[in-house]
Amino acid sequence: MTLPTPSIAIKPLLLERIWDRLGPDPAGLLLGAVFFVLALTPSLLPRDLLVQGVACGLCAGTGYLLGVWLSWNWRTWIRTAVRALWASSGWSLPAWWPRWKRRVEIVLSLVVVLLLNGILLGAVHWQQEVAALTDSRAYTPAQYLMVFPVGFGLWMLLVMVGRGFLRLEDWLRRHLPQRLPMPVRSMSAWIIVIVLIFALVNHAIPGLIISGAESAFSMRNDADPPNTARPMAAERSGSSDSSVPWETLGAYGKRFVGRGLSAQGLQEITSRPAVEPIRVYAGLKSADTDEARAALVVEELKRTGAASRSAVMIAPTTGTGWVNPIAALSLELLYDGDTAIAAAQYSYLPSGVQFIADTDKARASGRALVRAVVAWWKTLPEDDRPRLLLYGESLGVIAGEAAFSDLGDVVDSVDGVLWVGPPNSSRLWHDLVARRDPGTREADPTYSAGMTVRFAQDSSQLQSFVGDDTWGDSRILYIQHPSDPVVWWSPRLIRAPQPDWLRETAGADRSPAMHWMPYITFFQVSTDLPRATNVPHGHGHHYGTEILDGLALICDDAFTAERITQAHHELELALAAQPSDD
Repeated sequence: MTLPTPSIAIKPLLLERIWDRLGPDPAGLLLGAVFFVLALTPSLLPRDLLVQGVACGLCAGTGYLLGVWLSWNWRTWIRTAVRALWASSGWSLPAWWPRWKRRVEIVLSLVVVLLLNGILLGAVHWQQEVAALTDSRAYTPAQYLMVFPVGFGLWMLLVMVGRGFLRLEDWLRRHLPQRLPMPVRSMSAWIIVIVLIFALVNHAIPGLIISGAESAFSMRNDADPPNTARPMAAERSGSSDSSVPWETLGAYGKRFVGRGLSAQGLQEITSRPAVEPIRVYAGLKSADTDEARAALVVEELKRTGAASRSAVMIAPTTGTGWVNPIAALSLELLYDGDTAIAAAQYSYLPSGVQFIADTDKARASGRALVRAVVAWWKTLPEDDRPRLLLYGESLGVIAGEAAFSDLGDVVDSVDGVLWVGPPNSSRLWHDLVARRDPGTREADPTYSAGMTVRFAQDSSQLQSFVGDDTWGDSRILYIQHPSDPVVWWSPRLIRAPQPDWLRETAGADRSPAMHWMPYITFFQVSTDLPRATNVPHGHGHHYGTEILDGLALICDDAFTAERITQAHHELELALAAQPSDD
């Protein structure tokens, strides 16, 4: 009697068929798994399940690509020579070798999958550590297992896309003119594919993102924001007394001039006499060019009597035309409304999209606005003119610094500057950090002993500057969190050399377990960017009330620690009185 064949004997055959059908590259799988694991190491911010999965998928795809490239080199150059030497020695591989080699590869692949899930559970403590440093939510090990299907799914998607390009190369090689030698056809096919990939990554895909964003956000720009009415006070652009029509201000311009506190509102919060704050603004549709919008802003400053105020602040906007309400309210509370704030819109795209689309547009607008206001301010009597301040946040930093040729030009043009969360591509910031005093860290630099320029990484450091008489009358202050990916993201993270901020001792809210790895760190910090503001204030790209501290420091020495503490309480009340949709 013939015994039935155990079903377990069929399973390896089925797996072999699946393996042959999929045709994975063993070296690619190995390096992809290694890169997947490395992506689990901590970066600047805690990652949610989706973000961590995307980071793992992108890194694993990069590792797989590297493994495929190594395999190709092995098959093309090395294996032939090895086989020739093997044959000349009289040795040969046994007949069972190919099949058992495949089975070993299958088993090792299954082991890798299990190990990846095991390492996921062990990696949770890294994310919990980063969450504790940034006062954020931490995930449990069970929740974190969901990273695997997201990361593995993206990894496989990238592999399929890569295979699509390989099939395209093969098709081109077979259909190019046959009279051409094979090496020429192969090289030509690869050149076409590489050019296509470059065009997609650098032009087509960003172009689709930008065009879609322009379509969506242009409609939002024209809409009236909720809980915002046209201002009645003559001190606001868009009022009946203003030469800037309300309809042209854009959604965030309307928020800026239609909200905030009146003189009466300030008095109710502070119990001190107050004057009506001046807020002037030119929207994208208020004039055709940056220069024309800047001229409108200057005319509004003249019309509203800004020359008689204690302080005038220029606030180059972010991509949508947004002015941080915390910055505006902080200045007005510090001076009891005896202020003027000037801003102009140059785009209706969010900062992230505008950064991809065209940072030159931000530079051109900032240059026109700052230079126009400075030129007007310098016509005022030197002993009887307001203190001129410049404020910028994120893309607003790039816009503001574009008006100056160097540090000396900044000092000669304005009295005080507050730049918050400067992007790594900020020219002046980069120069100052590169020329920092020896022995100081990139994340917390000191420039020229802090005589004019100072850097702060948290609120405690800001408080230490209060009452410091070694700081000159012209003050430039940067606030940069060690955990802010906007400050530290750069294409240079892809490859060596290792940046100083990662080589040095970790800053206040950055995990010391974060280390630089080529490609890996780039993908990690890139995936941190979309969530840069989704953390509690004082971390990431969320500067919150630290802006008030910064403004008080660059204004003058009149604001004591007690006065600043009082202003913080007043700011909380003022923000609570504002609509919540900002």
